Amino acid sequence: MRFDRTAATMLAAAALATAGSLALAAPASAAPCGWQGDGTQDYNHCGDTNVMLTVEHVFGDDDHFCAKPGMNNINAGNSPYNTWRTTYAYYAGGPTNCFYGWYR
Repeated sequence: MRFDRTAATMLAAAALATAGSLALAAPASAAPCGWQGDGTQDYNHCGDTNVMLTVEHVFGDDDHFCAKPGMNNINAGNSPYNTWRTTYAYYAGGPTNCFYGWYR
């Protein structure tokens, strides 16, 4: 069997291109943006500045949490204003560049 250098070079280039694109692809387990809804009380903020979220609880009034970019645990038990479980959190175009943490 004759060795074809051009075919071998093309196969090697294709293998490198595939490996490179796999390395750049986001992992399948990457969390979507926003409220996770999986019982973890997590909110994944995909923006690049802090934003004010409205946080809903099982009982009691809604309060607010300033989320930083990335994953934020919005456990209402950590809020100085409310000790009930967080059921949902969302960003509704409120203030940005706030200081991370709970607000009333």
